[in-house]
Amino acid sequence: MGQIVQVTITNIVNFGAFCDAVIDGKSYKGLIHISEITDGYVSDVADHLSVGQKLDGYVISIDEPKSQAKISLKRV
Repeated sequence: MGQIVQVTITNIVNFGAFCDAVIDGKSYKGLIHISEITDGYVSDVADHLSVGQKLDGYVISIDEPKSQAKISLKRV
């Protein structure tokens, strides 16, 4: 946690975006909540992100048993 990793956006939903990330050599499914995209107000996630986009994300937390991670873009 607390590290910067490259993520790839895989799906956009109304509450954020799902992504793939490799953290310490292990693959994770990630969620970028709409509140973690930018410091400003986000009304439509698709205005900021697109499927297939690669960008740096900050690892907020990891759920090892589920291989899931919470990712922030605004903390990068």
